[in-house]
Amino acid sequence: MVGPVSSDPTVRWRTTALVLGGVLALLGPYVVLTRATPSDARDSTAQAVLTTPPGVARMTVSRAPTSTPRPARPTTSATSGGGDVTGADVSPGSPLGEAMASCRLASLRVAASMGAADVSLSQFDKHIDAMNLLVAGKISLAVATQFWDQTRVGATQNAADYRRTQDSTRDSRSQCQGLDPDVAATLPYGPVDQLNRCVSYVGRASTALTRADAAVTTWQHHIHDMEMLRMGDITPAQATAMWRKNWHTGQRQLAAFEAAQKQARAVHCPLD
Repeated sequence: MVGPVSSDPTVRWRTTALVLGGVLALLGPYVVLTRATPSDARDSTAQAVLTTPPGVARMTVSRAPTSTPRPARPTTSATSGGGDVTGADVSPGSPLGEAMASCRLASLRVAASMGAADVSLSQFDKHIDAMNLLVAGKISLAVATQFWDQTRVGATQNAADYRRTQDSTRDSRSQCQGLDPDVAATLPYGPVDQLNRCVSYVGRASTALTRADAAVTTWQHHIHDMEMLRMGDITPAQATAMWRKNWHTGQRQLAAFEAAQKQARAVHCPLD
């Protein structure tokens, strides 16, 4: 029940101020939310604020932005390692291009030559193994002779194949050289590093092939001795004496080749 309105102006002014304050208290949050929230969420948010009972905590959920900025693409530096050759002149007439071409060819040739050495010297290795087993009393002379006959098949041809591949690598190996330090300093790191690794591989492979040369030579001498014995040109006693010499020499040479070959295979030419 509403009482009579006072005629006192002060009372009427206070009553009017209280009414206006209540209206502003209700409209204030609506105005703030309308300006602060996206247009597609204004109506629902304002409705929630106006309809939430007094004393109940109001909760708003912020919306994720409709789009996110794209991350910048990583750029590849011309001085990075690996296969990056950005900014490097690798044309046939440039110092880097010529050095890469020479080392690429040398790498392919020494790899083929080492493969041929493996084929030939694996026969020599089995031949020596049979002798070691015979001396140790683990196989009979008949079994050892059978091993020797088997390892002799194709031995002459395989050794000759190795010699041909070796002859084709000599010039290439000497031409695979690194760049002058002053020239290399002006070029990107990546291609220079590739070239240097290839130079390292060719150098180690060349050392292994030098060891293979000696072992193949000893093996060829023994192949020749076996053929002479088969043809009756030397006696069994003479063949045995020559074999004992080749046997001990061959063991040392094969061990040296295998060690050098392992060192060569520890690196790789990335220009292949």
